[in-house]
Amino acid sequence: MATDLEGNKKLQRFIELLADLNRQTVQVLKTGDAELLIEMNGTVEEMYSIQHGSKEEAFTAIDEDMQIIYQNFNAVVVMIKTNEKAFVDKTTSEAVRKFLHNIFDANVRIVIAYGLA
Repeated sequence: MATDLEGNKKLQRFIELLADLNRQTVQVLKTGDAELLIEMNGTVEEMYSIQHGSKEEAFTAIDEDMQIIYQNFNAVVVMIKTNEKAFVDKTTSEAVRKFLHNIFDANVRIVIAYGLA
């Protein structure tokens, strides 16, 4: 897919958010710091507001991977919220890591689709 960044402020911002999401996902996977999920939430929400419903090819072409990001992030939130213990147990932790890996993989596919890697 050919992407023309020049003059496309929405696409430029979206690519910045992709980089932010990549960094945030890696940090959570490395450190296990669940506080970073709050920052990720803002990033995912802004990505959704830019991409969802857009008719631009740069956004429609990545819809499947964006759905993976949205759904897996929502699954992370549900897992954390439904954990009844004061700490995250092993099962919840493993599920959250799997969802985060899915987000990371979808993010990388979008970066590749945009020709940025």
